[in-house]
Amino acid sequence: MLKGSLPEIFLDTDVAFDILSKRMPYFQLSVRLLELAAEDKAVLLITESSLANLIYLSFDIYKLKKAEQRLLDFISACEIIGSGKEVMIKALSSSFKDKEDTLQYFTALNHGADYFITRNISDYKYISERLPVLKPSVFLEST
Repeated sequence: MLKGSLPEIFLDTDVAFDILSKRMPYFQLSVRLLELAAEDKAVLLITESSLANLIYLSFDIYKLKKAEQRLLDFISACEIIGSGKEVMIKALSSSFKDKEDTLQYFTALNHGADYFITRNISDYKYISERLPVLKPSVFLEST
């Protein structure tokens, strides 16, 4: 992160869905990340592939009420970043077992995000020192 710039926080799909679905007990903590962005204290990042997963979960699996508006509001609060071919190849060739998680992490790393926020930290054993993986609670305690 450059001095004077806002921290870029990458939201893994699980945290983003906690916000969209108001999933308890995770919502109250995760929504604070959205509040940081609204207060111009952070930039939230998410990938197009995460958004595709969120659309599927919101409409087809959980059938969330007002899913379209929830997604539009969420998207307006985030910067959407892409992966590209090189990142996808790195992700598929990596030691990570969960390739979807790998794609998210490598995309955030390639973009230069400052933090990777997930509730699923056990899936991120082969992380770079450049991009720490934190639970929402740990990140928020440090801010």
